Amino acid sequence: MTGAGAVLALILLEWAAGWIVVAAWSQSWDVIRRGHFRITAYAVAFLAVLTSLAYRSIHYVDPSAAAIHVQNILVWSFLGATVCYVLVQFSNTDVPGVVIGYLAGGLGAAALVASATLLRDWFVPLAAVGLITGAALLGAVTNGMMLGHWYLNQPGLKTWALARLTTLGIVTVGASAVAGVAGAHTLTNAPTHGATLGLSGFGDSFGPAFFVVWAARRCVNIKSIQSATGLYYVAILTAGVAEFLVRYLMLNA
Repeated sequence: MTGAGAVLALILLEWAAGWIVVAAWSQSWDVIRRGHFRITAYAVAFLAVLTSLAYRSIHYVDPSAAAIHVQNILVWSFLGATVCYVLVQFSNTDVPGVVIGYLAGGLGAAALVASATLLRDWFVPLAAVGLITGAALLGAVTNGMMLGHWYLNQPGLKTWALARLTTLGIVTVGASAVAGVAGAHTLTNAPTHGATLGLSGFGDSFGPAFFVVWAARRCVNIKSIQSATGLYYVAILTAGVAEFLVRYLMLNA
């Protein structure tokens, strides 16, 4: 896989897969009203459509027909699962949404692993871990931002719900940083200006992302939900920039 189309496809798949699996986790708490998950479901389904279109534009170097076929099946299966996720939001309980959300997230993760097998000069497990941790990071900060806004529609919602997502955000930033350091040796042919600690591919956005999510957690602790929500905008920006940077390097190392 190579080219700008591949970078976009990976980012879209990471974002959609991470978003839906973290949404399924928060839906399992049975404290957030269904309207929040209906909005999330429509947004993720739209991203999944864009993902499937982006994967059609990917250019492959020394492609394996079987590997590409498996990857495409998983991407289209992920799209189908996200459509089902929209439909089950109109059921009587949250259980179908949780089950389908986890299923869709699993298919998205499998598609990311399949994509990792098509990257040039990469140790597949290392590339897969990098993609999955990136998905978890994008999913955590996006769900945090969405839930922060939902407090306006559900004033009685306890702050521990957003606190869980900020904790997950902190963990996923750390996991993404570790994955970046582990893959730095493969990215030495694709240096970036301002790389943290001089490690190519680690990027200078992970530090800001960590401190922004940590600050959001502090706002949650003092029950300033709207301040935390505002910080999540910054978290999404920094996480998105970091992911685009690292995926670009991954495909061009």
